[in-house]
Amino acid sequence: MIYFLAHWDWVLERSRADIVELIKKDYKIISICPLEENKKNIEKIYTESINWDLDRTRTLDLIGILNLRKILGKLENGSIVHIFTLKSLFLYLISTLFLKKELRIIASITGLGYLFAGTKLGSFLKFLIRPFIILKINKVIDFLIFQNIENLNEFMSYSKFNGKVKIIEGSGLSTEKIIKKNNFNKVPNIIFVGRLLYEKGIREFLKLIDLIKNNYEVNFFVAGKPDFGNKSSINKNEFNALCNNNNLTYLGEIDIYSELYKYDILIQPSYHEGFSRVLLEGIYTGLWCMSNDLPGTKKIIEETKCGKLISNNNLNEYLEGLDDYFEKCEKQDFRKARLIIEQKYSTTSILNQMKDIYYEF
Repeated sequence: MIYFLAHWDWVLERSRADIVELIKKDYKIISICPLEENKKNIEKIYTESINWDLDRTRTLDLIGILNLRKILGKLENGSIVHIFTLKSLFLYLISTLFLKKELRIIASITGLGYLFAGTKLGSFLKFLIRPFIILKINKVIDFLIFQNIENLNEFMSYSKFNGKVKIIEGSGLSTEKIIKKNNFNKVPNIIFVGRLLYEKGIREFLKLIDLIKNNYEVNFFVAGKPDFGNKSSINKNEFNALCNNNNLTYLGEIDIYSELYKYDILIQPSYHEGFSRVLLEGIYTGLWCMSNDLPGTKKIIEETKCGKLISNNNLNEYLEGLDDYFEKCEKQDFRKARLIIEQKYSTTSILNQMKDIYYEF
């Protein structure tokens, strides 16, 4: 039995469903998360689901932390808990203050996120809680998983963690479910896919629309939702303006596996990525991908050779990348890229690495 814990049900539904489908053959997987918009899917995917009553709109929901403490108090000693996201890890550490419970804890840090984004508030909060993190993390966490070496080094230096660590690149794709693209549209469809967060580069994408519209005939699409419980999310006024923007089509959330093939170019102007899932999905589908040059995107583009890395989200470089698209799209061979993704980043490959850790426990 393994408990998967996250502060948002979207995390356990969006990027963990494929893994859980396979791992349920060997383990009973129980989710611990707030059961909200994704409740039906969570209850369908997981063997059992425990509702964690938490208000994500608050920076620190003390009642939510107490609720998690109650849940943890009911778990059997020796239970394995796998935590996903840095915020979930911080909330877990606070909830275990003076809790006498022997649990085996794995934490997957899929990206360093808001606290490490360089904002004034994020930097202040990071500084404020660091003594507590250093005090607690080695007492209650057994194993940390990162998606790239840069995130590992930065967090290890920050937290002084001295336990076991491992890099697992990605969260796994069920490549057999992805509909592959056969032809490019005459008028390219350019898409942004992701949460509508500043750190995901939604502002930069909107700026690009004005720049590209003046130079090319293209269509723009945005797929994803705001996360109003996240300090980095666009606010409600910005979201309404985006929905009413005549220069783009807002799609809401889409089924990437079955819908992404309709588009031609994926732009990911993110400022922080662990190991970009959507970039892997885009390339495997057969899209020309342009991404900000980050530790979590660089290796993907360089290995697959199916896109362009952009230095510091330079808008003019995105224009150059569009020129590359028109030059190379018909000649682009995605077969080698797909083979690399199947071998290294498929659900089966990622699951085997996770199983090694579970077996060790």
